[in-house]
Amino acid sequence: MSLRHRAHRVIYVPLDDRPCNARFPRLLARMVDFELVMPPRELLGDAQNAAQPARIAEWLAEPHGRIDCAILSIDMLAYGGLVLSRTMAVPGDTALNRLDVLARLREVYAESAIYAFNVIMRLSITANSPQTGQYWEAMRQYSELVWRVNRRGEDELAPRVAELEQQIPPEIISDYRTARERNHWVNLRVIDETAAHNIDFLALTQEDAAQFGPHIDEQERLRDRIASRNVEDRVMIYPGADEAGMTLLARFIHRHMLRTPTVRVLYSSEEGAERTATFEDRPVRETVEAHVSAVGAELADDGDAADIVLAVSTPAEGRRDDYVRGAARDRRRREVRGLLEAAADATDRRLVLADVAFPNGADEALMRELRHSQIPLHSLLSFAAWNTAGNSIGSALAHGTLRLLALQDKGAFDLAQLLADIPPMRYLELLNSLIDSERAHVEFLFGRFTDDWLYQSRVRPQVTERVVRLLEASTFDLATSYRQTERMVAQELGAAASDLWTDHFLAQEMVQIGVDQSRSSLVLDALEETRVRLPWRRMFEVDLDFTFGMELVPGGE
Repeated sequence: MSLRHRAHRVIYVPLDDRPCNARFPRLLARMVDFELVMPPRELLGDAQNAAQPARIAEWLAEPHGRIDCAILSIDMLAYGGLVLSRTMAVPGDTALNRLDVLARLREVYAESAIYAFNVIMRLSITANSPQTGQYWEAMRQYSELVWRVNRRGEDELAPRVAELEQQIPPEIISDYRTARERNHWVNLRVIDETAAHNIDFLALTQEDAAQFGPHIDEQERLRDRIASRNVEDRVMIYPGADEAGMTLLARFIHRHMLRTPTVRVLYSSEEGAERTATFEDRPVRETVEAHVSAVGAELADDGDAADIVLAVSTPAEGRRDDYVRGAARDRRRREVRGLLEAAADATDRRLVLADVAFPNGADEALMRELRHSQIPLHSLLSFAAWNTAGNSIGSALAHGTLRLLALQDKGAFDLAQLLADIPPMRYLELLNSLIDSERAHVEFLFGRFTDDWLYQSRVRPQVTERVVRLLEASTFDLATSYRQTERMVAQELGAAASDLWTDHFLAQEMVQIGVDQSRSSLVLDALEETRVRLPWRRMFEVDLDFTFGMELVPGGE
C-alpha cells in the first residue's frame, strides 16, 4: 500500500539504539512512505550490551532487495556506537579495518546512493557512571585549556591545567587522548573513502565542543584533506551528532524526489544569532546555515516565496535560572513574543520552530508565549528543543521539510482524483498511506513537545531531585532504582502529556483529503495511552510511544 509508484527502500545503520537514532528516523520515513531497513535490534547493543559491528557488516552484505540508498553511521561500523567511540575499547587498527566494508558495499549496491556520517570527538568523556560523572567537567576544562596554552600561548592558564592534571586520574586522560587520535584517523579515512566514491555524501558532525579545543586543529586538518581529495562538494563539517541520521535521510529523499525546499530564517534576536550556543564552536547563524545545506535545502533569496519559515529562538546569555523572575524574565518573554508574532505574520501552516535558547530542553518563556500565540501547536511543521543547538536545528529541519513533502503528496492525491478515475482498491491504499503519514507526523510532533518540553524542562528535574534525595541513586546508572524511577516518570509525564493533548491537539483538524463533495477532514481524537521507558536506565533520554485516535470526518471545513 504505497503512495509512490514503487516502494522506496533505504538501508539505515544508526549511531546506536536510542530513540533519537532508531525511532525518530523511522517516523520520518513513514511520513513520506519510504521503508527504512535496519539491522536486527540485538546487533545494535544498548547501554548494557555492546553492539556487534562485525555482524552488522555481514548483515549489510546480505541480499536486501532493491535499495535506493544506504545511510551509515561510521561510529557504529568502526567502534560499535557513539559511547564506545569515546574509549579505547576498539584499537585503531581494528576500527580502520572494519571500514573495508564500505568498498564491499559499493560493489553490492553499485547503483545506489551511499551516505555516511561520523562524529568528531567531543571535548570530554562519557558521564555514564558516578566516577566518570565526577570527572566530566574537569576533562572538558582540561581539553580546552591545554589547547589554549599550547596553541594560543595563554600561559596564564598553565597553573589551572596543572591543577586539573592532579585531579583527573592519568588513565582517564591517556584513554581520552588516544581515542581522540584514533577517531581523527578514522575521519581522515572516510574522507578518502568518499574520494574513492565508496561514499557519495559524508557528514562529519562536531559533537559537544566549544570555541577552543583540540577539535579546532582536527577540523582544519580534515578540511585540508577534503580539499586535497577534491571532495568539497560532497563532505560537510558542522555541529551535531544524534540528528545526523535524520538529516541524511531527509537529504536523500529531497535529492531522490528532485526537491530543494527553500527556507526563510527568523531569529528572535539578531544579536542572539551571533552568539555561540552551549556545546558548540561557532555562532548559531552559521550552525543554521550549515544544517539548511546539509538537509538538502537552500536559504530563500525571497523570503515571501520561501517554502518554509524556520523560527529560531536564539541562545540566551547565562543560565535558565537567570530568567525565572524579574526584569530578565520579562525581557525574555518580549523577545520570544516578537519572534512568534513575526513567524505568524510570515507564514500559513509552514512553520518550523527550533528552540536553542538553552541546552537540554525547551525554554519556559517560549512555551508560555507559544501557547498564547496565534500559532496552533498542532499546525507546526516541526518543533525541537533537545540536547544541543545542532541537534534541535537539524532534527527540526529534517522533520519540517519532510512534512512539507508529505503535504505535497496529499495535494497530488487530491489532484489525481480530479484528473483520473482511481479504482476503489487503489484509492483505499493511497488513503491508508496518507493516514499513516499523518499518524507518523503527529506522533513525532507531539512527542517532541512531550519530550523536549514536558520531560526535559519539567518532569526530569523534579524526578531527578527525588531519585537522588529519596532513593539515593545515581542518575547516570539507575541500577536497582530503575523500575521505580521509570514509574515516577511515567506517572508524571503521562498526566502532563494528557493535558497537553487535550488543550492543543484533541479535536484538531490536521489535513483535508479529497475535493468537492468527497472532501473529508482528518481530525485527532482521544489520546488513549502514553507509554514511557527509560531505555538506557538513566535520566538523560526517554522513549515515548503514543496511542491516539484519528477520525476521517466527511465534509471538511
